[in-house]
Amino acid sequence: MIVASGGSELEENLVEGWFNDEDTELLVPELITKYGYKVEGHTVITEDGYVLKMFRIPPKRQSMLKRKPVLLVHGVLASSADYVISGPNSSLAYLLSDNGYDVWLANVRGSRYSKEHLRLPVESKEYWDFTWHEIGYYDLPAMIDHVLNVTHSEKLFYIGHSQGTIVYFVMTSTRPEYNDKIALMTALSPAVGLQHVRSPILRFMLSNVDKIKKIFDALNIHEFMPYSDQRLPLVRALCQPDVRNNPCVRVLELVAGPNRAMLDPRLVLTYQGHFPQGASVKQMLHHAQVVNGGGRFRQFDYGWEGNWERYGSLEPPAYNLTASTAPVLIYYGLNDWMVHPRDAQRFSKQLPRVIAAIRVADRKFTHMDFMLAKNVRKELYEKILPVLEKYDRVR
Repeated sequence: MIVASGGSELEENLVEGWFNDEDTELLVPELITKYGYKVEGHTVITEDGYVLKMFRIPPKRQSMLKRKPVLLVHGVLASSADYVISGPNSSLAYLLSDNGYDVWLANVRGSRYSKEHLRLPVESKEYWDFTWHEIGYYDLPAMIDHVLNVTHSEKLFYIGHSQGTIVYFVMTSTRPEYNDKIALMTALSPAVGLQHVRSPILRFMLSNVDKIKKIFDALNIHEFMPYSDQRLPLVRALCQPDVRNNPCVRVLELVAGPNRAMLDPRLVLTYQGHFPQGASVKQMLHHAQVVNGGGRFRQFDYGWEGNWERYGSLEPPAYNLTASTAPVLIYYGLNDWMVHPRDAQRFSKQLPRVIAAIRVADRKFTHMDFMLAKNVRKELYEKILPVLEKYDRVR
């Protein structure tokens, strides 16, 4: 049964118009607390020394049966804020908590909440020497093991958006023993093996990736689009909800796809305080490598000499998707300018255990609508819950 958010006077007043300027600056734990939910902070250390922060939202309403925990993993340049930013009547994390799930929010290395290492200074080149391969190989196993240890569970539900799907399939391909710890993987706009990117901004960057890399190398820059408080005054001046041709809305549309009717400019402004949150330049180059390489889902290409040293082959090895044996549920959008529906459909056929690959009913649904659309709860999140309930009964 799906339980709706609500019950307190505060929650009743949040159905419409909850977005306010304060939420732009609040940290994720502060946002969660503000809207009446409990939150815990957890620290996880990876095998290679990265210090990661996770946030836990315990079940708001206890289920009659102990449910499996749910791990939510964000996309590139994002953070755990993606799963709470739309408020308690829309965001996935709150809906899951309302329905008795123990919710865990990931923050992968290099993002705002996970910029720490046991030995390496964050400013060093060595700290940023990673791609999404290391996130899948080190970060996810460390976080999954922590969640299962704390909750005394044998398995968890995994829900990932965009890059949050890529790192999952890196993990299950390279460390297949982790398939046994996943009850169900739900892939929201799986960005694995992309070929048909429609965003004009991303297409321009992809066609000029070598030039962009030379610029970053010349400037000795290793972090891509980090979080900065200094952006906020400019964003507030340019992107007020009543501004005509709102530049923040327009840029979001040019990257993710246009669906103006389902995009609240107030939420777009609020989101600017939580995005972008940083990634490594090398990580972005790995994304470009896949798209420019015809969608081949492979490890990072260091060139012939570097590949031979690292992999013992001239070409980077492909990820073995047939090793990803846990059940997978896929959702994709027709108007997603980053993950073309053909790419999502093609990818779904490469996996051994896809229970369904489902097109979101709204034909205008975009890449960021999976997190921000006004109708995302009705079109998507409430449809995920019955599937989780089904797999929750499997012991």
